[in-house]
Amino acid sequence: MLSVPIIGRVLRQLTRVKKSRSSSEATLSVEHVPPGYEYEVFLSFRGSDTRNNFTDCLYRGLRNAGVHVFLDNEELRVGKEIGGELLKALNKSQIYIPIFSQNYATSSWCLREVAHMVECTSKSNGKKEILPIFYDVSSDDVKLKTKLYRKAIQRHKKKFGSNALKWWEEALVKVAHLKGWNLKGKCHGELIELVVGEVLCKLNTRNVDVPEYWVEDHRQIEDILEKLEVDSDDVCFLGIHGIGGIGKTVLAKVVFNKLSSHFEGVCFLNDVRESSQHGLVNMQKKLLASFVGPVLADVIKDIGDGMKWIKRVCHTKKVLIVLDDLDKQEQLKKLAGKSDWFGLGSRIIFTTRNLEVLMTQVESSGEEVLNQPKGILAYEAHAMEYGRALQLFCKHAFRRDSPLEGYDNLTKEIVRRVGMLPLAVEVIGSFFYCQSFALGKHFDKRKLWEGMLKQLDDGPFKDVRDALMISYEGLENKQKEVFLDIACLFTNKDQTYPIIMWDNCNYHPHLAIGVLRQRSLIKIGCDNKFWMHDQVRDLGRHIMREEYPRKFSRVWIYNDAIELLGRKQTNQDVEVLSLTSDGCSRDIVPEELAALPNLRFLRVKGIEFIGNFENLVLKLCWLSWEVMHNKFCAKNIHFVSLVVLDLSGSNIEDNWDGWSQFQMTKNLKVLDLTRCTKLTRTPDFSDFVSLEVLILSDCKLITIDGSVGKLELLNTLNIEGCKYLGQLPALHSSTQIVRDSSTQIFTDQECFKNHLRELLYIQKAALSFIEKFSVPWQPR
Repeated sequence: MLSVPIIGRVLRQLTRVKKSRSSSEATLSVEHVPPGYEYEVFLSFRGSDTRNNFTDCLYRGLRNAGVHVFLDNEELRVGKEIGGELLKALNKSQIYIPIFSQNYATSSWCLREVAHMVECTSKSNGKKEILPIFYDVSSDDVKLKTKLYRKAIQRHKKKFGSNALKWWEEALVKVAHLKGWNLKGKCHGELIELVVGEVLCKLNTRNVDVPEYWVEDHRQIEDILEKLEVDSDDVCFLGIHGIGGIGKTVLAKVVFNKLSSHFEGVCFLNDVRESSQHGLVNMQKKLLASFVGPVLADVIKDIGDGMKWIKRVCHTKKVLIVLDDLDKQEQLKKLAGKSDWFGLGSRIIFTTRNLEVLMTQVESSGEEVLNQPKGILAYEAHAMEYGRALQLFCKHAFRRDSPLEGYDNLTKEIVRRVGMLPLAVEVIGSFFYCQSFALGKHFDKRKLWEGMLKQLDDGPFKDVRDALMISYEGLENKQKEVFLDIACLFTNKDQTYPIIMWDNCNYHPHLAIGVLRQRSLIKIGCDNKFWMHDQVRDLGRHIMREEYPRKFSRVWIYNDAIELLGRKQTNQDVEVLSLTSDGCSRDIVPEELAALPNLRFLRVKGIEFIGNFENLVLKLCWLSWEVMHNKFCAKNIHFVSLVVLDLSGSNIEDNWDGWSQFQMTKNLKVLDLTRCTKLTRTPDFSDFVSLEVLILSDCKLITIDGSVGKLELLNTLNIEGCKYLGQLPALHSSTQIVRDSSTQIFTDQECFKNHLRELLYIQKAALSFIEKFSVPWQPR
């Protein structure tokens, strides 16, 4: 309960708000808003005119296209002061769309919104824009050339004064002169498609990123565009093929960016070969989400269902789809099927190293569809022309378009030696750039280059692997360990957990990752995942298989892992073991784990530990055990170095005996319980004193133990999808909560704030009621 003094302060604050209301109602006072856009589009409309018809359809169309839209709930404004969420939304939106209707000017809220839009765009240096829609009025009505808006605005004069009216009128006239849309003569659906398409173009959401130092090969781009014949109504499939590292993906990206504005819908799917290892259903969902949004795309349940939905959504649309890095015919069949899946004029582009994919049957399965090409058009990507390869090398080696003085001949010779293969040119150039800093100003770097040229004489540089090996050999030992881990285990994986493991192994991961990025061996995507070109990844795996066949420190292939365990012989060299294979089942006995005393990473799925593990000591830093059964008890296994424990998808329950053993692991920093659907409450976390990341997403948790609030080092608590949670315990101030709309929970502090907010609303309503219905006292 709130004390009497607190209620008194609240009432005095309400009185001050009431006194200041008359001076602030006509304008939206600018308050501090953090930089960046929170909303991409702000919709301004008169609810009684368009909320339940045109505006609702436009809102859903934009959301389904992946646009973040602010839609104000007009009914909630009554009795509230202007500002708050509405003001923040206006200030933090990039595109404004006012929907002018018959009664738009009768709303002072709508007029203030338009005026604030004009103010925001005028101060944005062209970064913000207004796109008006004339719903059932003409631009002359909004320009105040007719009586419709003039009369409506005059009704506000008594309450807001002449200055406010003048401000609103000037804003309306300015907006009415902007290029927009008139609904007259168009159907709602047609206009909404135009608006969504224009918004996507304005936001540049259709373009994909190309490498920073790329040199565009105009000849190849023109050849591809000529093959595609964009003006033709045929549905065209084009496969760009060639060896790894020749630049197929970049060619596809440049073509995609040049053509995307000509199509109703577009989609660029990266790394299909790698991603499809986790199932083509996820790739089908990503493709469909590009056209209907992620929510509707989630209806896909299996591959057959996905094929039906893609055809159903796309068969009337002119679409541009790029599927990057296919290696099997099945991938093309399940993602793009046949030509009658898509509307006339559609273009399907894919890249591949496997010529077999080009033989996929894609012609229409129905004879009624005419004028369709037979089969797939093919374009072979070529090595860069010498001049462009030289420019690309200089961009990476010198950060300029031409060689430094004294390096002309050396540069030209190196470009020739690497065969003008783009990936080799990029990696070798980056290597020399990094070495320039390492050797200092007074060292004659030309001697280094001459030495490298002699080293390249030992073998042809047409093979990308040889080029990449030079960069690999320039790494320090700990950087090599990080590189090999990424190549064998973590390509396209989030970097958070690996960094924690490497830090525990004293590999200095942040420094190592920085060096690997500098030398173009890896990249970190916007999703925080490691990206490694497939040829670079294959290089690392080649090193493990061929360069160190006796050591064999990393075992990630299922059959190799089974063979290794079957030996039951002590192997001091094995550090990494991945034992996952769908449809296969194998148990692990104590002797097999005891034979690998230096194992630091173990990944198993659906595997059981059977036998007596008494007094078994494991030096594991990372244990990933998917689909673990509740009956397993780890009390006899001693995890002395464990920092990452991933039990995703396991069947553990509230009374699992294994908690007691893991609680003894004082250094545990990550605990991942994603999709542990039988877990309704968490254990006591008091002993997990080093825990930094706790993942509880998609669990059926009802309660989180209060001890989680005592974890001072906990910086991330993920409860996405925990829709049965009620209230969170009080957390440490440094803990960040990750949740989604399905997780409606509150901390103790939030509950107090909500309670206070409700009380304020009640007090406001009471004051408003008294003010409206009270009768002034008069003496008898």
